[in-house]
Amino acid sequence: MIDFLFPTEGMGSQTLRTVAEAAYGGGDVFEISRVCRGIEVGDKDGFERAWIEKAEETEERAKKAEAAGHFRTAMNYYYAANQYWRMSDVLLTIERNDDKRQRFLKSQQCFQAGAKFNDPKIEVIKVPCGDEVYEGYFCHPRNPKTEKWPAVLFLGGADAFAEEIYFGGSELCERGYAMLLVDTPGRGSSMYVKNIPTRSDYEVPGKACFDYLFSRPEVDPDRVALMGISMAGYYAPRVAAFEDRIKALIAWCGCYSILDDLYLHYEHLQPTCQRLLGGVTDEEAKELLKDFTMEGIAQNIKVPTIMTHGSMDKLMDVEGARKLFNEIGAEDKTLHIFDDPKVGGTVHCAHDCWAHQMPMLMDWLEDHV
Repeated sequence: MIDFLFPTEGMGSQTLRTVAEAAYGGGDVFEISRVCRGIEVGDKDGFERAWIEKAEETEERAKKAEAAGHFRTAMNYYYAANQYWRMSDVLLTIERNDDKRQRFLKSQQCFQAGAKFNDPKIEVIKVPCGDEVYEGYFCHPRNPKTEKWPAVLFLGGADAFAEEIYFGGSELCERGYAMLLVDTPGRGSSMYVKNIPTRSDYEVPGKACFDYLFSRPEVDPDRVALMGISMAGYYAPRVAAFEDRIKALIAWCGCYSILDDLYLHYEHLQPTCQRLLGGVTDEEAKELLKDFTMEGIAQNIKVPTIMTHGSMDKLMDVEGARKLFNEIGAEDKTLHIFDDPKVGGTVHCAHDCWAHQMPMLMDWLEDHV
C-alpha cells in the first residue's frame, strides 16, 4: 500500500498532492485511500492501471448524473475524474508522450465538463504571446465585495496544469478574488498538446498573462497579485522582478536556481525537467538550466512578498528559498519555513498542511491586496 501521509517516494508524494487538492473539491480522500490500498510501492504499471480504472468509473458517474439533471453531482464527479486522469499519467516517461497527451486531454475534458456547472463562473480563455497562444481559465469571485474585483494570476509548477491547480487556488475565489489560470510554457496544454517548452525568461509569458488580466473590465488594476507554487516558486518571482503592475507576490516554495535547487537536488525529477525543456538530454538540460536563476534579478522585486518552504522538502532545496529571500529587494517580505513535523508542512508545497498554510497565505493576501 502507498503511504501518502508520510511519503518516502514518488508515488506517495504525488498522491499526497492529490489528497491536499481533494480538500478543495478535487476528488475524495477516502476514494484516494482505497485506490492506494491496492497498489504496491514501486509497481508503476499497477499505479497507472488503478488510476485509469478509478478515472473511468468516476467519469461515468459524472455523465450519468448530468444526464439525470443532477448538475452539482455531475460537477463534483467530473472534477474528481479530472484529478484521477492526471494521476494516471504522472509517472509516464517521455517515451510515452502520446499516452500522456491523451490522458491530459481526458483530464482537461472532465474539468471543462464540470466547470460549466460551477458557481461562481469559470470562463475558458486564451492568452496570446507573440506567435504562441496559451489556454487557461478566468475564474470569477464568489460574492465580490467591490464593483471592481481584485485578481490573482496563479502559476503552477513543473508538471502541473491549469485544471489541477484550480483546486489549490479556489480559496482565492471564495475570498472575493478573481483568479487567472494559464498553461504557460512547459505546462499543461502548452507542453502536451502544443509542444511549447518551458523557458528561463518567464517574464515574457508572465507579461502576456497580465496584459490579459488587466484587459478585463471587471478587474481592479490597483489590486492585482501573483502567486506561484512548486517550480513556479521560480517562475513567479522571475515575473515579479520585471512586472511593475502587481501589488504583491506569493512564492509557495521559493526557488533561486532550478538547476541547483531542483534538478541537481532531486534526481527523480530530472526526466520531467528534460521533457519540459523540449525532450533534451541530461547534459543539454544542465546547460539550459543555468539560465533558470534569480541571480542578479531578485533584487528587482520590490512588492510585498511572502515565501514558504518546508525544512524537509526532498524535491526543492530549502536553502534556495533562503537565498532567494535574502536577495529580494522588497522591504516588506516574509519567509515562513515549516520545520515542525508535528504541525506538518515540512514536505514539498506543505501538501500535508494546507489546513494551516492556506489560511496563512490567504490572510496575508487580504492584508496586502
